[in-house]
Amino acid sequence: MTGSRNRYLAYACLAVAHLLPVSAAAQLQLNRPPPKIEKSLDVLSPDQPVSSQSASEVTPSTIETVAPRPMEETGIVVNTLTSLDPDANGLLSENQGGFAPNLWRGTDWAVVKALIPRIPSGSSSAVLRSLAVRLLTSRAAVPANKPADASFISLRVDRLLAMGRVGQALALLKVAGNERLDENLARTRIESLFFNNNNAGACKAAQVYRDKYPGLYWAQTQAFCLALSGDHPRAALIADLILEREDEIEPVFFTAIDALAGARKDGTPVLKTPAALHLAMMRAAKLRVPAEIVQDGAVSVLRAVALSPNAALEVRLISAEKAYRAGALTDNQMLRMYLAIPFSREEMKAPISAAEENWGPRSRALILRSAAMQSVPLARAEVLRRAWQIGREHDNAAEIVGPSVPLAAELTPAVELSWFAGDVARTLFAGGRIERAMAWYRIVARDREISDEARAAEAALWPLAILADTTNTVPLSEKHLMDWYAGKQKSDPQTAAKQARTLFSLIGSLGRPISLDIRQSLLNAPFGGEDTGLNVAWQSWVDSASTRDRLGETVLLSTVGAGESVDGILKLGDTLRVINALRGAGLELDAQLLAIETALSSGL
Repeated sequence: MTGSRNRYLAYACLAVAHLLPVSAAAQLQLNRPPPKIEKSLDVLSPDQPVSSQSASEVTPSTIETVAPRPMEETGIVVNTLTSLDPDANGLLSENQGGFAPNLWRGTDWAVVKALIPRIPSGSSSAVLRSLAVRLLTSRAAVPANKPADASFISLRVDRLLAMGRVGQALALLKVAGNERLDENLARTRIESLFFNNNNAGACKAAQVYRDKYPGLYWAQTQAFCLALSGDHPRAALIADLILEREDEIEPVFFTAIDALAGARKDGTPVLKTPAALHLAMMRAAKLRVPAEIVQDGAVSVLRAVALSPNAALEVRLISAEKAYRAGALTDNQMLRMYLAIPFSREEMKAPISAAEENWGPRSRALILRSAAMQSVPLARAEVLRRAWQIGREHDNAAEIVGPSVPLAAELTPAVELSWFAGDVARTLFAGGRIERAMAWYRIVARDREISDEARAAEAALWPLAILADTTNTVPLSEKHLMDWYAGKQKSDPQTAAKQARTLFSLIGSLGRPISLDIRQSLLNAPFGGEDTGLNVAWQSWVDSASTRDRLGETVLLSTVGAGESVDGILKLGDTLRVINALRGAGLELDAQLLAIETALSSGL
């Protein structure tokens, strides 16, 4: 702050109440101890559809949806439940993809209160992320023994915001009447609005709490809103009042207040743990977001930086890819961001060479721009296939595979593209486009006897097709299983036994039994030193929840367990237990999608 201000006013900050830390809930140890774009890249609108008719003009494309997917962040319909407790309200009714109204039947409030904060903010499993979002947004009766003054909506909103689900968090807040807002929920509401780039809405809402809450956060919010309105003297006065506690405040707050008043300084202070308020201040003051923020930023912060024009292009892209991996950005949003990056004519002449030479966010964007511009299916297929190959060569295919799903889904399965069927179907399976992927499988299965390419593609896709098959039309017999295993032993003897155990176990977990003879064929294969996964307490708890018809508890334990596994990935045994639990709870489709996801991640 400028030295000319009256420093004696700083002592008035002693009247500002300290924000009390919230004590953490007792933790149950689930895991075994682990071993020792610039000018033309505008803010994305989450509901804007993506198509590849051209790289600059984005129009809607028809994409089939076969699985319950997390809601987009606009077009959210709030569903209210006739109940004495408004905490039962939500965004999804059962016929909109949510869970049944008796979701929490048999589950005590103490369990829910302890476990919901442990839902991972960025699970590596898209299926479990989707289940978590549906769990948090479903309209359902509250858990048993919830105290009247406890806020279930607050628990749910906090977790949604931590997951970067800003739209859902804001929508859920709408069903919490103002009379139910405590300070934590009120602050979460303001933060959600700032994260959503709605400064006007945040400032309007903050006026309601201006006199009710005297903490530092509210003082900073008031100062920012005054500065936005042009009342810089009063904003500076509040900044002076809290200057004595500057060690508790992000330094960028004071820099932004000065910048909004026209007092520019070189550089931007290092960000420690910025709130959405501070990111909004930086954006309004046109302060550059430092690159360091992408290292340890929370998911919601990464999402906000990805959508902010005051960050360097490279910072935005890295933030976007991290937020995407955590599920805070969709395939369409990532593709739209990639397509918005400006490239020169020279760059567009050799996108594959550029990607081969320097594999990074910008080259991924370049190669997807090239694929989007191809109007001939054969040409697009060639670009996409090479892009996926380069991604696998660099061991980070997810960043290119996911955003390419909308482009791949536009291609019509055809015999002349049999050579492409294996790659595109795997990409579509990974993106949840099950029916589209199965259409490619059926093409090559039909022609396997007359085409070597089709035969190879059919053999590669057969394990995934078996897991995705709901009509029992994909052939499955002991001969098919043994032929597949023999082929694996010949092509990849090092991993054949492990992949066979994975496939046979997944098939069995979906209710299609594998004979004893088939299982005994693996007895001579080494079992390896696979980690046994989560502990017995979690395993027995999941089993108990599913067999006793406790749907909400089953889903909650499944998502929490994934987040607390080593490296955030369930081991095969734990995954099979979750699949069985989901099927026991009536979630057959989710169990099937998790089986497919597991097969893909294991290399099948």
